[in-house]
Amino acid sequence: MNSRSLFTRVAAAAMAAALLVLSACSGNVRRGGETTVEVPQQYDMVLGAYKDNQFLLDGAVLSAPDLEGHFRYLADQKQLPKTVLLKDTDDSNIKNSHLEELASLQLTFHFTAYIEHKGKLTLMSSVEAKSDQKKK
Repeated sequence: MNSRSLFTRVAAAAMAAALLVLSACSGNVRRGGETTVEVPQQYDMVLGAYKDNQFLLDGAVLSAPDLEGHFRYLADQKQLPKTVLLKDTDDSNIKNSHLEELASLQLTFHFTAYIEHKGKLTLMSSVEAKSDQKKK
């Protein structure tokens, strides 16, 4: 066997091994891994998750429609927050309904949302569903 044929076979085997190793990577790599973001030192608005799918804002308990009304008022006053933090409170943890409402508000009012749940800070990145995009 000549050296060129041997080199070609070794290179092909090395490529196959590399592809096998890459395809067996952890789930984080397949999902895109974790993204590093700049976390603000303070937030323009801090919301707390409250009982019965309500929110706590500056000591006031607001339902989802009340919170949306508050955001509409802030939009009329041209004082919308740029960064909003949703975090657990002593009375309640964040539930899916809290996240769904925050995502809806984020899509409507175009702010950057952060979630602090059980000590872990996460950047919320809301995307409109394709079925919702077609309705517009």
